Amino acid sequence: MNAQIVATTGCLAPAENPVSLFGGLDKMNRIVLHVGPEKCGSSSIQNALSSGSEKLDEIVHAVKLVPDDVRKLNTDSPAQEDIARFRQIIKGAIAAHPGKTLVLSHEMMFKMTNVLVHLSNISHEYADEVIVIAYIRRQSDFLISSFSEFLFRSPKRISETAEILTDNGIDPSLFWGVERHLIAAILGGWKVGRQLSGHLYLNWSKSIPKRTAALAPTGAKVSIGVLPRAGFSMPLISDFLSRAGLDPEAGAEVDRVRNPSFHPSLIEAVVNAIEAGHPMPGPHEANDFFDLINSPEVQTIGPEAPFVTLLKAHIDTVFEKRNVELAGALNLPADYFVPDERIDLPTIRAEIDREANIRAAIPERLRDRERASRAALAQMVWAAYQMQSDQENFSTRIKRFVKTRWGRG
Repeated sequence: MNAQIVATTGCLAPAENPVSLFGGLDKMNRIVLHVGPEKCGSSSIQNALSSGSEKLDEIVHAVKLVPDDVRKLNTDSPAQEDIARFRQIIKGAIAAHPGKTLVLSHEMMFKMTNVLVHLSNISHEYADEVIVIAYIRRQSDFLISSFSEFLFRSPKRISETAEILTDNGIDPSLFWGVERHLIAAILGGWKVGRQLSGHLYLNWSKSIPKRTAALAPTGAKVSIGVLPRAGFSMPLISDFLSRAGLDPEAGAEVDRVRNPSFHPSLIEAVVNAIEAGHPMPGPHEANDFFDLINSPEVQTIGPEAPFVTLLKAHIDTVFEKRNVELAGALNLPADYFVPDERIDLPTIRAEIDREANIRAAIPERLRDRERASRAALAQMVWAAYQMQSDQENFSTRIKRFVKTRWGRG
């Protein structure tokens, strides 16, 4: 890792006398900054730390930061009142939760190097040790997870991937939204994997060293973990606690997945509705609506799993060498990043064309009818949701309706 980028730390005013405001304020032994990134287990960690577990409450006090407050630190020289706001958060935690480790968390911090540096410096005013913890995962899983939570609701991004496939001589209507997303990333460049904010950091071999180098002058310890996946099912919360210098056993009772993804049939229906011109909720909008209709009872169809597996294998092949080198530098299991099968670009392009030919053999009118049916169903459910007044009764009725129609294809 040849990280050479060091962020400007700006100018922080001296901390107030630590005996003010709360009357007798001792330094914490440790403050942990959980910085994400997005789609790398952040919700699971945040939910676990705020779950009310007695064992965790004895050792940890967690604060999920307010996004607007975090953004105000994303400058070379933050305003003093913005710096003061974070000092108040830390002082309040020390006074109300003496002896505990403070965890300041928000997944958006990873993409804002200035925020990492400033918050580390502020934390050092009140703690003997500051630990910055982030998690990474294989790029193929990252791309799918990002699409399946937010990007499938973005008309701009759906149009972008369709255009990339068309430019490469591929009919985008032959593929599911998530398949198109992966194909577009492979053929059109990794910029397809940027976040809604425009930040692109999925090449961990560049983004991790950049942030480590920026944090070096602050004295913060940086600890990077990998998100559990098949074959590497280390408990996430226990791993987080261990990296935070805490007893990993304290997380045993809450070590489970807490942020289930939306089912492919739901995602595809929304994609089809957007392409048909129907109004649908955008990214970060009406999450309760998606939670409501994301019923396991209707999970009957999805993209071709073997084909998606091939796309993922190619993506992981592209990043394998850099990921393995990074794993060695970070003392992470190198095997975690080894693809299930090594597939080069000519091979995956041939597989894409082969799959397109197979699907094109299905009469176009049938394919069009299938997409139109899913789009119409998504439109009807969204319209009904907007008109509902009794949510509990609506939930029962809509699930019964969707169960009988969703995923018929």
